[in-house]
Amino acid sequence: MIIEVLSPSTALKDFNEKFNLYQKYGVQEYWIVDPGNRTVLQGGSYQVRHLYTEQETVQSIVFKELKVPMNGLFSLE
Repeated sequence: MIIEVLSPSTALKDFNEKFNLYQKYGVQEYWIVDPGNRTVLQGGSYQVRHLYTEQETVQSIVFKELKVPMNGLFSLE
């Protein structure tokens, strides 16, 4: 599992190059956390699974017990 947190200076690279690398090498699950848009893109196994917004809870595909409420994820800003 990979969790990538975007920064404004690398967001384009993270969404394009790294996303393609994760897919190419069969990463089972990855989350791309976008603090600017307050979203989490969840993917893995060659497909985007879900785009979570602030009112949802992200649940891991690989680690079933891992659940992260989105409303608390960005509250430290």
